[in-house]
Amino acid sequence: MSQGHRHEEGCCGQGSDDRIEAAVLRMKEKAMRVTSPRLAMLKVLAAAKHPLSAEQVHEAAGDDKLDLVTIYRSLGAMDDAGIVQRHPLERGRSLYALVSPGHHHHHVICRRCGRIDRLPGCDTSRLEAAARTKGYAELTHIMEIYGICPACTQSSHA
Repeated sequence: MSQGHRHEEGCCGQGSDDRIEAAVLRMKEKAMRVTSPRLAMLKVLAAAKHPLSAEQVHEAAGDDKLDLVTIYRSLGAMDDAGIVQRHPLERGRSLYALVSPGHHHHHVICRRCGRIDRLPGCDTSRLEAAARTKGYAELTHIMEIYGICPACTQSSHA
């Protein structure tokens, strides 16, 4: 899959500064340290028009500000805290997007060109209810749908 993923819709309706402020508040609620490298990552993710890989965050923030190990560790911690949403790709890589409270969503990803389209809403209520009846708590999930986008489908039929 190509590095240049296209995200056809914006991640949410909030402004970049509002999203960073909400993320910092969430970090404090989760007793996470608000460090300058983490703030640099939040700024990169808030400005992004699409989910980014750790390498893309590293490149956008500048090598002098963040090392890649810090980015991976921080993205993992922010994912666990619900500050970023991890979007797993089929071949083991992941993309990350800054979470906006109340805007949880999933994507459909083209296997050929890497185009990413946001899907409306997230209805996992029946699956989560079934998990709760089995005694599970603090539930979360990861889901992405893969296929071939209309442009790639058209080009393969041409």
